[in-house]
Amino acid sequence: MKQITYEIKGVVTESMIPAITASCKILNAVEKVEIIITNSESAHLLLTISRTPDEAWEKELSYAISAHGLEIQFPALEIAEVAPENAPETSQDEPVQEPKAIPGRYVKAPRPKETRKISLTMAVSTTITAVVLAVLLTFSLTTAYIKNDLPHIVYPGQEQEEDLFAELDVIDRLFRSVTMMEDLDDEALITAVLKGYVAATGDLYAEYFTEDEFREQSDAQNGTMCGIGISVVNDVVSVNGISYQVITVANVYPDSPAEAAGVLPGDHIISVGEDETYVQSIGYTEALNRLRGEEGTECTFTVLRKLQGDSDAEYTEAPITAVREKITSRSVIGRIHETDATVGILKITGFDNTTLAQFTETVEELKAKGCTYFVFDLRNNPGGLLTAVEDVLVLFLQKGDTVISTKNSAGKESVTKISVNEKGIVTCGSGQLKESDIGRYRDLKFSVLVNKFSASAAELFTANIRDYELGRIVGVKTYGKGSMQTTFSLSRYGYDGALKLTTAYYFPPCGEGYDGIGITPHVIVELSEEAEQYNINLLPDHLDNQLSAAISTMK
Repeated sequence: MKQITYEIKGVVTESMIPAITASCKILNAVEKVEIIITNSESAHLLLTISRTPDEAWEKELSYAISAHGLEIQFPALEIAEVAPENAPETSQDEPVQEPKAIPGRYVKAPRPKETRKISLTMAVSTTITAVVLAVLLTFSLTTAYIKNDLPHIVYPGQEQEEDLFAELDVIDRLFRSVTMMEDLDDEALITAVLKGYVAATGDLYAEYFTEDEFREQSDAQNGTMCGIGISVVNDVVSVNGISYQVITVANVYPDSPAEAAGVLPGDHIISVGEDETYVQSIGYTEALNRLRGEEGTECTFTVLRKLQGDSDAEYTEAPITAVREKITSRSVIGRIHETDATVGILKITGFDNTTLAQFTETVEELKAKGCTYFVFDLRNNPGGLLTAVEDVLVLFLQKGDTVISTKNSAGKESVTKISVNEKGIVTCGSGQLKESDIGRYRDLKFSVLVNKFSASAAELFTANIRDYELGRIVGVKTYGKGSMQTTFSLSRYGYDGALKLTTAYYFPPCGEGYDGIGITPHVIVELSEEAEQYNINLLPDHLDNQLSAAISTMK
């Protein structure tokens, strides 16, 4: 048994410790976790593990820590041998006895094997059963984290009265015996089974992530990626009566490779790569992956372009080549209203680890330019990180205000309020804010714009502004997502990837949930027919009747 001490860079608050601890506990061989906050910008992570850490294990640890917006430093500060707690006295040569199952009772699961190599070739039923049951065990651990009480679990194979995957075994054997297909891809087959299993659970927001997808998700939450500097939406365009799936450019980041290459907001990416592979043939997600890549490499794609707002104009085709760079995403984009210089508009595209800094910087910039009224545009904002939206809300709420309450599957309720610790650090959110930041923008004159695609964290922000009567809500009813998802690594069971699933329902300060219902604005305004001819991100201010209504509520 070894105790390893690592240094964590970043702001760690007391409220973050349970979540960080849970992320570490699901790593393979971790027996005990302790976190010591050393100062306002770092902490020590003490892990007791039953194996010697290797590069692959430390890679999983890095992913787990980065998911909280933090960075772990390698190599470790200290590695020490420790005796297992309550360990019986045994000779070194005495074999460890695995627990035996008692009929009708659960037993403690043996530790998983070190190897992570899996094969479908000789034992497909056993392998898939083990993988899928690993997912089932993760469901149990999710509940355990919420209840702060580890449950008894059944190891794969114990007390299993019937083989739920016998039919899958038959199908696999038939394929391998008589199909004309050669070189079946075991990894692809298992991934498809896991994704299909999760999709069939009925949890609308559950997802199984492969190792690469899990890493990309962590990068996206931290606002870092290697690409060309655009924000996009999945879209469809019609050319000569034929519909094509495309990637529509919503925004082009300033000083980005895309801007240098001549990409414009409103461009429709129809194909990617030098071979001009259609987005429609490979799908939105794979096409996005091909736009990303290693820093310094060329990204080639083709766009369709026409004059915005002219439905009769014909598309022109333009080939684009841009050189990929490391990009920090923009979750907040600010500008001054095109005809009213007193109005600053903040388009908030999502809530991630970049949002707090970009929000405060943008507000201050617009104030410096003379803006005295503000519109927070959350239309088409799908949500994001709870800690990120809590950070922004701290700037508007008061000490002691309730931000959110949750209720899990066990019926346990918890409430998050605006509070500070003995060091004067705000305990909710990411821990980056101080007591002096509470209510910094409470006196701003502002309104909030929403539509049917404003969801999750965007709705929580909207509900707080509504419940504390801080601003007017304008637009149409929101999406209605009042459930919370948590992502868990499957590394504890010897597998790559992760599982995201719904772990709780949440409620705004008023206590009335909006899951499946949505939030009705104070002022209901549908987009005009003329405005609907435009992409919402490219709509000119003078045609945006929802924006005009939002401004009129303040003046």
